Amino acid sequence: MNNAELAKKLAAKSRLSEEQAIAFVDGFASVMAEYFKKGEKVVIAEFGSFFVGENKKVQFNPSAKLKEIVN
Repeated sequence: MNNAELAKKLAAKSRLSEEQAIAFVDGFASVMAEYFKKGEKVVIAEFGSFFVGENKKVQFNPSAKLKEIVN
């Protein structure tokens, strides 16, 4: 799934227009990048956490709830 596909799905499941959803996805990515540049962890309740590992790559640790949904 790319940004456009994600935005389209978000628009379909919310009251956002596709343009608003695209702006949301872009803004979300920008905010996440700001925190990663500062070396900070980003935690989204019931989804998981994102952090920059020692290898300078963004890593994701899914929540137990997300793991349960996927399995």
